[in-house]
Amino acid sequence: MVEYSKPLENLKPLMVHAYSAVTGGHLTRLPFTSCSWSDSINEPGQLSVEIGFNATARDLRIDDEDMHAALRPWRVILAVQRGQHVIHAGVATSRAWDAESRKLTFTCGGGWTLLGKRLVLNHGLDSSFADGDVLVDEDHPIGDWGLTLTGSYRDLARGLIAETLKWGELPFSLPPLEGGSYTRTYGGYDLATTGDRLRDLSELDAAMEYRFTPTLDAGGRLSYSLEAAHELVDHELNLNAAVPGQHVKLDSVAEDGTPLTSEVWASGGKDDDKTVMARATIPPQYRDPGMPFLQSTNTEHTTVSDISTLRTYARSQASTGAWPDETYSVRIGAEYDPHVGDHLDLRVEDDYLSDRKLRLKVTDVSGSSDSDWLTVQARERG
Repeated sequence: MVEYSKPLENLKPLMVHAYSAVTGGHLTRLPFTSCSWSDSINEPGQLSVEIGFNATARDLRIDDEDMHAALRPWRVILAVQRGQHVIHAGVATSRAWDAESRKLTFTCGGGWTLLGKRLVLNHGLDSSFADGDVLVDEDHPIGDWGLTLTGSYRDLARGLIAETLKWGELPFSLPPLEGGSYTRTYGGYDLATTGDRLRDLSELDAAMEYRFTPTLDAGGRLSYSLEAAHELVDHELNLNAAVPGQHVKLDSVAEDGTPLTSEVWASGGKDDDKTVMARATIPPQYRDPGMPFLQSTNTEHTTVSDISTLRTYARSQASTGAWPDETYSVRIGAEYDPHVGDHLDLRVEDDYLSDRKLRLKVTDVSGSSDSDWLTVQARERG
């Protein structure tokens, strides 16, 4: 297990760089005054960057264009870095100028954010589409309105991104095909985003963890690398919060009963006057006998017409609803470089938890430029 990443005093300073949202090419280093970021499993994450408009910022030029044009929302990706190591990178979705304080603030997402602006459409529609009615039946086959993908779940995610890259360049790099037996046909008339369809894949009962890791190549170009596995683990951290000088602290423990359920009823898409329905019930031996029988709904997958697919969504929701969602908040030094998905074995001495070793999985990581502490959210792992 990794005990330390590197001494705190050897950490390189934080920097913020700007990259093209089309090619990933480097544009400039930004003279930021503050920044904060967060990452979560199967989520885009977010980044906020503030620039004080002093002489340095005012004189900034990027390829002979002024800063106002060069850093327009959806045109630029901002990245928080320590040297060549990218901590978080996301496309700017908005910016705000405060005239009184002379500060420019950017709100950014993550790798998934770009895919929220791309629809799941077969690129054949680019040449075959004509305005009018869309007929899909025995006499009018789905044709270019369908996008059929096969392989492993990672291959399905890869295929979604590979198809959307045909519509226009984005800075993504894709892994090789794995091969597998899963098949999905996506109807373009649903007008679902690529980001939404990736989230659907992450919610299946054989769920994978997906991540778009921002990396720099030898030429300084930024790209998002698609990673997918049943568990994405970069570090195995073994820390002791009871020993002084470890740069780790237990902050809080929260128990959320919102996901608790005994049974999930799911509804899918409609076909004429029929609606696809599925039910998943937690067996009695896996339920807390002191809890009442609780029922929940899943109505988010309105385009699913295949009963086996809808059933997997119901089972996935039910499997997480047998026990309350217990979340541990831990502050940890930046030198440990925790990533979303990492394993953290943490020894604590606490009035609430007593003296025990927690076996945790990191689900969220957040930090800011004003502290060398990172805030980690984690859950117990099996």
